[in-house]
Amino acid sequence: MPTYEYSCPECQEEFELMRPMSECDAPARCPHCGATAKKIVSVFASKADYTIKVPSKPAFRGEKPKAAEAPAKPAGKAGAKAGKKATK
Repeated sequence: MPTYEYSCPECQEEFELMRPMSECDAPARCPHCGATAKKIVSVFASKADYTIKVPSKPAFRGEKPKAAEAPAKPAGKAGAKAGKKATK
């Protein structure tokens, strides 16, 4: 049975449901608030050549991430140089 991802427009929660393919277009209820949720595009891993290929980026949902959820920027060359100087 496939797993489908849904997003609730009321409480902004994302959740997954395992449903038969015959119910893939049927409305889903949010388990948190009970509102009708909409189906969103899923990200999945695939298996090829005996290795598992996992997506390197999260799914594009068409919305910009909130400031609190934005990933921290990695230290640039200045941070790497500072680390090298400290270890000498």
